[in-house]
Amino acid sequence: MTVLITGGGLIGSQLARLEVEAGRRPVIFDVAPSVDALAEIVDTERCVVVQGDVTRALELVSAVERHGVRRIVHTAAHGGLTAGSRRAPLASTEVNVMGTAHVLEVARLLELDRVVLCSSSTLYTSLEGGDDEGAPGMEEAYPRPSTVYAATKQAAEDLGRAYRLQFGLDVVTVRYAAVFGPWGPGGGGVPTAAMERWLRTGLAGDPVEVDIFVPDWVYSKDAALGTQLACWADGPASRTFNLSMGRHYGAPEIAAALAALFPGVAIGAASRDAASLARDDPEPMRIDRARRELGFEVRYPMPIALRDYRQWLEARRAGAVR
Repeated sequence: MTVLITGGGLIGSQLARLEVEAGRRPVIFDVAPSVDALAEIVDTERCVVVQGDVTRALELVSAVERHGVRRIVHTAAHGGLTAGSRRAPLASTEVNVMGTAHVLEVARLLELDRVVLCSSSTLYTSLEGGDDEGAPGMEEAYPRPSTVYAATKQAAEDLGRAYRLQFGLDVVTVRYAAVFGPWGPGGGGVPTAAMERWLRTGLAGDPVEVDIFVPDWVYSKDAALGTQLACWADGPASRTFNLSMGRHYGAPEIAAALAALFPGVAIGAASRDAASLARDDPEPMRIDRARRELGFEVRYPMPIALRDYRQWLEARRAGAVR
Protein backbone atom coordinates (compact mmCIF):
# COMPACT_ATOMS: atom_id res chain seq x y z
CA MET A 1 0.00 0.00 0.00
CA THR A 2 1.51 3.30 -1.14
CA VAL A 3 1.77 6.51 0.88
CA LEU A 4 2.15 9.93 -0.70
CA ILE A 5 4.13 12.36 1.44
CA THR A 6 3.56 16.01 0.62
CA GLY A 7 6.69 17.95 1.44
CA GLY A 8 10.06 16.25 1.24
CA GLY A 9 11.80 18.25 3.95
CA LEU A 10 12.75 18.01 7.61
CA ILE A 11 10.02 15.52 8.57
CA GLY A 12 8.97 14.22 5.16
CA SER A 13 12.46 12.92 4.43
CA GLN A 14 12.59 10.99 7.71
CA LEU A 15 9.12 9.58 7.12
CA ALA A 16 10.19 8.41 3.66
CA ARG A 17 13.19 6.69 5.25
CA LEU A 18 10.94 4.85 7.69
CA GLU A 19 8.61 3.79 4.89
CA VAL A 20 11.53 2.43 2.87
CA GLU A 21 12.80 0.56 5.93
CA ALA A 22 9.31 -0.95 6.27
CA GLY A 23 9.59 -2.33 2.73
CA ARG A 24 7.27 0.17 1.06
CA ARG A 25 7.95 2.61 -1.78
CA PRO A 26 6.75 6.08 -0.73
CA VAL A 27 5.88 8.87 -3.14
CA ILE A 28 7.50 12.18 -2.15
CA PHE A 29 5.49 15.08 -3.58
CA ASP A 30 7.24 18.44 -3.32
CA VAL A 31 7.03 21.75 -5.17
CA ALA A 32 10.85 21.84 -5.50
CA PRO A 33 12.31 18.48 -4.46
CA SER A 34 15.84 18.67 -3.03
CA VAL A 35 16.92 15.31 -4.38
CA ASP A 36 20.52 15.59 -3.17
CA ALA A 37 19.37 16.49 0.34
CA LEU A 38 16.83 13.67 0.31
CA ALA A 39 19.56 11.24 -0.70
CA GLU A 40 21.44 12.14 2.50
CA ILE A 41 18.48 10.81 4.52
CA VAL A 42 16.78 8.11 2.45
CA ASP A 43 17.63 5.80 -0.45
CA THR A 44 15.91 7.77 -3.21
CA GLU A 45 16.21 4.79 -5.55
CA ARG A 46 13.58 3.13 -3.39
CA CYS A 47 11.25 6.15 -3.46
CA VAL A 48 9.28 7.96 -6.14
CA VAL A 49 10.05 11.68 -6.18
CA VAL A 50 7.42 13.84 -7.88
CA GLN A 51 7.57 17.57 -8.45
CA GLY A 52 4.14 18.93 -7.66
CA ASP A 53 2.27 21.75 -5.96
CA VAL A 54 -0.38 21.12 -3.30
CA THR A 55 -2.20 24.27 -4.43
CA ARG A 56 -2.82 22.57 -7.79
CA ALA A 57 -5.30 19.80 -7.19
CA LEU A 58 -4.86 18.11 -10.55
CA GLU A 59 -1.17 17.55 -9.84
CA LEU A 60 -2.15 15.74 -6.67
CA VAL A 61 -4.72 13.68 -8.57
CA SER A 62 -2.12 12.70 -11.16
CA ALA A 63 0.39 11.57 -8.54
CA VAL A 64 -2.22 9.60 -6.59
CA GLU A 65 -3.61 7.81 -9.64
CA ARG A 66 -0.30 7.19 -11.35
CA HIS A 67 1.36 5.59 -8.35
CA GLY A 68 -1.53 3.75 -6.73
CA VAL A 69 -1.55 5.91 -3.60
CA ARG A 70 -3.98 4.90 -0.84
CA ARG A 71 -2.88 7.21 2.00
CA ILE A 72 -1.55 10.77 2.16
CA VAL A 73 0.64 12.29 4.86
CA HIS A 74 0.43 16.05 4.45
CA THR A 75 3.61 17.64 5.83
CA ALA A 76 3.90 20.42 3.21
CA ALA A 77 3.71 23.96 4.59
CA HIS A 78 4.81 27.42 3.60
CA GLY A 79 8.50 27.94 4.33
CA GLY A 80 9.63 29.53 7.55
CA LEU A 81 6.52 28.58 9.52
CA THR A 82 5.59 31.41 11.91
CA ALA A 83 8.24 33.83 10.64
CA GLY A 84 7.54 32.91 7.02
CA SER A 85 3.83 33.49 7.51
CA ARG A 86 4.56 36.90 8.97
CA ARG A 87 6.60 37.83 5.89
CA ALA A 88 4.12 36.41 3.36
CA PRO A 89 0.69 35.97 4.97
CA LEU A 90 -1.24 35.46 1.74
CA ALA A 91 1.17 32.89 0.31
CA SER A 92 1.19 31.10 3.66
CA THR A 93 -2.60 30.96 3.71
CA GLU A 94 -2.74 29.67 0.15
CA VAL A 95 -0.28 26.85 0.86
CA ASN A 96 -1.30 25.92 4.39
CA VAL A 97 -5.06 26.24 4.04
CA MET A 98 -5.87 25.76 0.36
CA GLY A 99 -3.16 23.11 0.02
CA THR A 100 -4.83 21.19 2.85
CA ALA A 101 -8.24 21.67 1.25
CA HIS A 102 -6.94 20.19 -2.01
CA VAL A 103 -5.39 17.22 -0.24
CA LEU A 104 -8.66 16.50 1.57
CA GLU A 105 -10.82 16.92 -1.51
CA VAL A 106 -8.59 14.69 -3.63
CA ALA A 107 -8.67 12.06 -0.88
CA ARG A 108 -12.46 12.31 -0.70
CA LEU A 109 -13.06 12.10 -4.44
CA LEU A 110 -10.62 9.23 -4.93
CA GLU A 111 -11.85 7.46 -1.77
CA LEU A 112 -8.44 7.12 -0.16
CA ASP A 113 -8.01 5.20 3.06
CA ARG A 114 -6.55 7.90 5.30
CA VAL A 115 -5.09 11.40 5.41
CA VAL A 116 -2.66 12.44 8.14
CA LEU A 117 -2.53 16.22 8.62
CA CYS A 118 0.56 17.71 10.26
CA SER A 119 -0.19 20.55 12.65
CA SER A 120 1.73 22.54 15.22
CA SER A 121 2.17 23.32 18.91
CA THR A 122 1.61 26.96 17.98
CA LEU A 123 -2.04 26.15 18.63
CA TYR A 124 -1.05 26.02 22.31
CA THR A 125 1.44 28.89 22.41
CA SER A 126 0.16 31.50 19.92
CA LEU A 127 -3.21 32.32 21.47
CA GLU A 128 -5.21 35.26 22.71
CA GLY A 129 -8.71 35.77 24.05
CA GLY A 130 -10.71 33.26 26.04
CA ASP A 131 -11.83 36.00 28.43
CA ASP A 132 -15.31 34.49 28.74
CA GLU A 133 -13.83 31.23 30.06
CA GLY A 134 -15.70 28.86 27.77
CA ALA A 135 -19.16 30.22 28.59
CA PRO A 136 -21.65 29.13 25.87
CA GLY A 137 -22.81 31.90 23.56
CA MET A 138 -20.15 34.39 24.62
CA GLU A 139 -18.02 36.22 22.09
CA GLU A 140 -14.67 35.37 23.67
CA ALA A 141 -15.49 31.93 25.03
CA TYR A 142 -12.30 30.32 23.78
CA PRO A 143 -8.73 31.42 22.98
CA ARG A 144 -8.02 31.90 19.30
CA PRO A 145 -4.79 31.86 17.22
CA SER A 146 -2.82 35.08 17.41
CA THR A 147 -0.49 34.56 14.41
CA VAL A 148 -1.16 33.89 10.74
CA TYR A 149 0.71 30.60 10.93
CA ALA A 150 -1.29 29.35 13.91
CA ALA A 151 -4.51 30.51 12.23
CA THR A 152 -3.67 28.49 9.12
CA LYS A 153 -2.98 25.40 11.21
CA GLN A 154 -6.26 25.84 13.08
CA ALA A 155 -8.07 26.18 9.76
CA ALA A 156 -6.38 23.05 8.41
CA GLU A 157 -7.36 21.04 11.48
CA ASP A 158 -10.94 22.31 11.28
CA LEU A 159 -11.17 21.34 7.61
CA GLY A 160 -9.90 17.87 8.43
CA ARG A 161 -12.47 17.49 11.19
CA ALA A 162 -15.26 18.67 8.88
CA TYR A 163 -14.26 16.25 6.12
CA ARG A 164 -14.24 13.42 8.64
CA LEU A 165 -17.64 14.26 10.10
CA GLN A 166 -19.44 15.26 6.90
CA PHE A 167 -17.92 12.89 4.37
CA GLY A 168 -16.55 10.02 6.43
CA LEU A 169 -12.96 10.62 5.29
CA ASP A 170 -10.50 9.03 7.71
CA VAL A 171 -8.44 12.03 8.88
CA VAL A 172 -5.86 11.93 11.66
CA THR A 173 -3.94 14.99 12.87
CA VAL A 174 -0.55 15.10 14.55
CA ARG A 175 0.64 18.23 16.34
CA TYR A 176 4.39 18.70 16.47
CA ALA A 177 6.41 20.54 19.06
CA ALA A 178 9.32 22.58 17.67
CA VAL A 179 11.02 20.10 15.32
CA PHE A 180 14.76 19.98 14.70
CA GLY A 181 17.08 17.50 13.09
CA PRO A 182 19.15 16.57 10.02
CA TRP A 183 18.27 18.33 6.80
CA GLY A 184 20.73 19.86 4.36
CA PRO A 185 18.86 22.95 3.12
CA GLY A 186 17.70 23.95 6.60
CA GLY A 187 14.00 23.86 7.32
CA GLY A 188 11.51 24.48 10.05
CA GLY A 189 11.22 27.76 11.90
CA VAL A 190 13.37 29.97 14.10
CA PRO A 191 13.90 27.35 16.87
CA THR A 192 15.09 24.76 14.36
CA ALA A 193 17.55 27.19 12.82
CA ALA A 194 18.78 28.13 16.29
CA MET A 195 19.42 24.51 17.23
CA GLU A 196 21.51 23.96 14.12
CA ARG A 197 23.41 27.19 14.78
CA TRP A 198 24.26 26.14 18.33
CA LEU A 199 25.58 22.78 17.15
CA ARG A 200 27.61 24.25 14.31
CA THR A 201 29.03 26.89 16.62
CA GLY A 202 30.00 24.21 19.14
CA LEU A 203 31.66 22.15 16.41
CA ALA A 204 33.70 25.23 15.49
CA GLY A 205 34.79 25.59 19.13
CA ASP A 206 33.20 29.00 19.51
CA PRO A 207 31.12 30.16 22.52
CA VAL A 208 27.42 29.26 22.45
CA GLU A 209 24.54 31.04 24.15
CA VAL A 210 21.20 29.22 24.16
CA ASP A 211 18.92 32.17 23.64
CA ILE A 212 15.71 30.71 22.18
CA PHE A 213 13.04 29.73 24.70
CA VAL A 214 10.73 27.02 23.38
CA PRO A 215 8.28 25.17 25.62
CA ASP A 216 8.43 21.85 23.76
CA TRP A 217 10.80 20.18 21.31
CA VAL A 218 10.77 17.00 19.23
CA TYR A 219 13.54 15.45 17.15
CA SER A 220 12.67 14.97 13.50
CA LYS A 221 13.17 11.20 13.70
CA ASP A 222 10.65 10.94 16.53
CA ALA A 223 8.23 13.28 14.75
CA ALA A 224 8.42 11.04 11.69
CA LEU A 225 7.96 7.90 13.77
CA GLY A 226 4.83 9.25 15.44
CA THR A 227 3.50 10.34 12.05
CA GLN A 228 4.10 6.91 10.55
CA LEU A 229 2.30 5.30 13.49
CA ALA A 230 -0.64 7.67 12.94
CA CYS A 231 -0.69 6.75 9.26
CA TRP A 232 -0.88 2.99 9.82
CA ALA A 233 -2.67 2.68 13.18
CA ASP A 234 -5.67 0.38 12.97
CA GLY A 235 -8.71 2.49 13.82
CA PRO A 236 -7.41 4.69 16.65
CA ALA A 237 -10.14 5.96 18.97
CA SER A 238 -8.78 9.52 18.84
CA ARG A 239 -8.05 11.67 15.82
CA THR A 240 -5.55 14.23 17.17
CA PHE A 241 -2.20 13.40 18.73
CA ASN A 242 0.60 15.49 20.25
CA LEU A 243 4.15 14.54 19.29
CA SER A 244 6.90 15.97 21.48
CA MET A 245 9.64 14.89 23.87
CA GLY A 246 6.96 14.70 26.55
CA ARG A 247 8.67 17.16 28.88
CA HIS A 248 10.18 20.63 28.83
CA TYR A 249 13.83 21.17 28.08
CA GLY A 250 14.65 24.69 29.13
CA ALA A 251 17.60 26.73 27.97
CA PRO A 252 19.80 25.66 30.94
CA GLU A 253 19.15 21.96 30.23
CA ILE A 254 19.89 22.39 26.52
CA ALA A 255 23.06 24.30 27.37
CA ALA A 256 24.13 21.50 29.72
CA ALA A 257 23.50 18.87 27.04
CA LEU A 258 25.53 20.89 24.53
CA ALA A 259 28.34 21.35 27.06
CA ALA A 260 28.54 17.57 27.48
CA LEU A 261 28.96 17.27 23.70
CA PHE A 262 31.60 20.00 23.44
CA PRO A 263 33.93 19.85 26.47
CA GLY A 264 36.01 22.97 26.77
CA VAL A 265 33.62 25.15 24.76
CA ALA A 266 32.01 28.04 26.62
CA ILE A 267 28.28 27.27 26.58
CA GLY A 268 25.64 29.07 28.60
CA ALA A 269 21.97 29.96 28.69
CA ALA A 270 20.51 33.44 28.43
CA SER A 271 18.60 34.49 31.53
CA ARG A 272 14.94 35.44 31.76
CA ASP A 273 12.92 37.35 34.29
CA ALA A 274 10.09 35.82 36.29
CA ALA A 275 7.39 37.38 34.10
CA SER A 276 8.76 35.87 30.91
CA LEU A 277 9.19 32.49 32.61
CA ALA A 278 5.52 32.45 33.57
CA ARG A 279 4.43 33.58 30.11
CA ASP A 280 6.62 31.33 28.01
CA ASP A 281 6.52 28.10 30.03
CA PRO A 282 2.98 26.68 29.82
CA GLU A 283 2.24 23.08 30.67
CA PRO A 284 4.16 20.67 28.42
CA MET A 285 2.42 18.95 25.55
CA ARG A 286 0.99 15.69 26.84
CA ILE A 287 1.84 12.62 24.76
CA ASP A 288 -0.08 10.07 26.82
CA ARG A 289 -2.65 9.60 24.06
CA ALA A 290 -0.02 8.97 21.38
CA ARG A 291 1.65 6.46 23.69
CA ARG A 292 -1.58 4.69 24.49
CA GLU A 293 -3.25 4.60 21.07
CA LEU A 294 -0.32 4.70 18.65
CA GLY A 295 2.41 2.97 20.65
CA PHE A 296 4.58 6.08 20.35
CA GLU A 297 7.62 6.35 22.61
CA VAL A 298 10.30 9.01 22.61
CA ARG A 299 13.51 7.50 21.26
CA TYR A 300 15.43 10.75 21.15
CA PRO A 301 15.23 12.78 24.37
CA MET A 302 17.22 15.98 24.15
CA PRO A 303 20.74 14.71 25.02
CA ILE A 304 20.45 11.76 22.60
CA ALA A 305 18.89 13.92 19.89
CA LEU A 306 21.70 16.47 20.12
CA ARG A 307 24.33 13.73 19.97
CA ASP A 308 22.67 12.14 16.92
CA TYR A 309 22.35 15.50 15.18
CA ARG A 310 26.00 16.33 15.90
CA GLN A 311 27.10 13.00 14.45
CA TRP A 312 25.07 13.67 11.30
CA LEU A 313 26.58 17.14 10.89
CA GLU A 314 30.09 15.72 11.28
CA ALA A 315 29.39 12.90 8.84
CA ARG A 316 27.94 15.35 6.34
CA ARG A 317 31.00 17.55 6.61
CA ALA A 318 33.12 14.45 5.92
CA GLY A 319 30.92 13.47 2.98
CA ALA A 320 29.81 10.26 4.70
CA VAL A 321 26.12 10.77 5.47
CA ARG A 322 23.65 7.88 5.15
